[in-house]
Amino acid sequence: MASPVDLGLLPKLSPIFVFLFIFLLLYAVLNKTKVFGAAREINLAVSFILAVLFMLTPGVGTVITTITPWLVILFFLIIMIVTLFLFVGVKESVIASVFQESSTAWLLIIIIILMFGFVLSQVYGPFVQGLAGGDAAATKQGITYDIARIVFSPRLLTTALVLVIAAQTVRLIGKNY
Repeated sequence: MASPVDLGLLPKLSPIFVFLFIFLLLYAVLNKTKVFGAAREINLAVSFILAVLFMLTPGVGTVITTITPWLVILFFLIIMIVTLFLFVGVKESVIASVFQESSTAWLLIIIIILMFGFVLSQVYGPFVQGLAGGDAAATKQGITYDIARIVFSPRLLTTALVLVIAAQTVRLIGKNY
């Protein structure tokens, strides 16, 4: 049946949207932070190259297209909460002071990290599970089983232990100098 809104072509255009999103986001961030100085040409080249790499790397486009709606919803909820507080009479300076506190910033960072962790487990979970020695029958157990199997795999735990020991070694050696 014909419909006036047919979105069947939209997934085919996903790489273009990923490219534009990453390109514009990186260009804006590089211009604002001035990491490479005030040269806009360098910022343009770096953001173009990284956007092409994001577009061509397998799975990264899927991560971007999966996380973007979650981040939009998060920022929409933040805007709605701020608007609600402004509507009931809370002053802008009070709201600004709440967002300047480190606990609010850490809460937002933790929420975004959890979102990225969930999306990365959805996109790269089967690949990592294959590295950890997973079999095809185990994938029917669910995402919780997959995450537990990945986190508690001997290879991952050994690697984490070695990295923690190395980090502590570097910290203690650097502390003495």
